[in-house]
Amino acid sequence: MQRQLKIRVAQFAALGAAAPVLLWAYSYGPLPFYTTAPGDKPGIACTACHPGPLNPPGGSVAVNFPGGLSYTPGKTQTFTIQISDSQATLYGFEMTARLDSNPTAAQAGSFTPLAQNGGLQQVICSKYDQAGTQGCPPSEDNGIEWIEHSQQPFTTNTIQVQWTPPATNQGNVHIYIAANAAPSNPGLPIGHIYAADYVLSPAVSNPKPPSIAGVVNAASFAQSAQAGSFVSIFGSNLATKTMTWDGAIANGIFPTMLAGASVTIDGKPAPVNFVSPGQINVLAPADSNTGPVAVVVTTNGTPSNSFSLKLQSESPAFFTYSPGNGKYIAAQIGLPGNKTLTLAPKGLFGSAVPSQPIQAGQVAVLYGTGFGPTTPIEDPTRVLSSALPCISNPAVTIGNAQAPVQFCGITETGLYQINVVVPSGLPGGDNAVTATVNGVSTTQKVFLPVQ
Repeated sequence: MQRQLKIRVAQFAALGAAAPVLLWAYSYGPLPFYTTAPGDKPGIACTACHPGPLNPPGGSVAVNFPGGLSYTPGKTQTFTIQISDSQATLYGFEMTARLDSNPTAAQAGSFTPLAQNGGLQQVICSKYDQAGTQGCPPSEDNGIEWIEHSQQPFTTNTIQVQWTPPATNQGNVHIYIAANAAPSNPGLPIGHIYAADYVLSPAVSNPKPPSIAGVVNAASFAQSAQAGSFVSIFGSNLATKTMTWDGAIANGIFPTMLAGASVTIDGKPAPVNFVSPGQINVLAPADSNTGPVAVVVTTNGTPSNSFSLKLQSESPAFFTYSPGNGKYIAAQIGLPGNKTLTLAPKGLFGSAVPSQPIQAGQVAVLYGTGFGPTTPIEDPTRVLSSALPCISNPAVTIGNAQAPVQFCGITETGLYQINVVVPSGLPGGDNAVTATVNGVSTTQKVFLPVQ
């Protein structure tokens, strides 16, 4: 084994002057231990050999799982790796699967190389040898293995990988992927390294199929929504546990499945923000259709009944605070030092969150969803990198007086921010707030406290 390692290091030294060859670094494929898994190279991955930062702007690697972020013990599944990079024509990768209970030393299942046009694969063990039919031997770092490109990089940025989970429920499994995207032109940069990781949970049997009882605008509970806005789904057996998309957002892309639950609206997968047995919150996918569309929840492979939701070009609604039973609009005021203060009656949140009414002439920042198209158009599948202004500003009234709108736009995916100047002459106390965009008005009875 020592002699084999020396030979391979010599191969690397001999190839050092040929920039395009460095995509795969070694003629037989990458060395093991170069994903971001604990015990490998966390935060470094293949940048240990390839110059440049990890996950540079302009590209990404993502893995699509046929069963969502779950696995059935012993049931083989095929992952699809998608590498995005505008300069690249050659692609390489290295992937490993670990038990989340001990990601440094506990192998999870086994990989099988697939024959695929555009590149070759192999499975290697910790001592640089190829895995046999029974996988890597336990004597080599407890059988930890890596699947990767071999000999030559891939000429396609879509790569399929076959994985067989542990035969029994071993808890959560962590999948780590590192990818290299490089141009074939020696005059261009060597390539970019991207990494991602995912947690797969054991599939839980769900004896009762999911059932939808209602689909509404997440802010107003009206039975209409706008593409790209937040939608709430209510019912039973919608998911097997409660989970948010925190920790499941990979490379700025929102998940379309959480805890085995996914949603389609008008046949299109919806980014999933929150799941629980009785409620799911999603972002309505991009859709040019308007009118009634079908909403379906699929939980652990079992679809629900189809429920109708009306899609509209605008479905304006304000978010509200839970204290006060949703009476007060979610609003803030800016303070010096880039700070904010909650606009609500004093003491509404107890001592946890300071709050106060607003005064005439001050600018209130109101939050809502569904306030019409933006420029450029929102992509609800991705984390927003910069604000998207509304094409048409809404007309806002506070206490029946017109409130000048200084700004309207999406500041976080699905979340609109509307900055308005509070008009003078309003009575002290709670003042009703309404907004109208392109002839469509908010339907809620919500209030802003004024002093």
